[in-house]
Amino acid sequence: MLAILVEIIMSVFIANFKASEHPIINVVVRGGIIAIVMFSLMIFSDFSNNKESSIGLALSISIVGGIVISILALIIEIFFNY
Repeated sequence: MLAILVEIIMSVFIANFKASEHPIINVVVRGGIIAIVMFSLMIFSDFSNNKESSIGLALSISIVGGIVISILALIIEIFFNY
């Protein structure tokens, strides 16, 4: 599902984009999407619990988490030849 979303987003910028032909771009965009979702969840959960949050900490955790999850997904795809 995430690969389909990456293909849709990147096809706006690159004509005839295929995720299988550009694995590095796929990893970066997938990591960005995961980071945005993680950042939003962290910020909104802090606001709903009436806690003060550090935006810099949430941003750094979400970027690192997004890239790590994206690289792990790439390794799984390569290992299982998905």
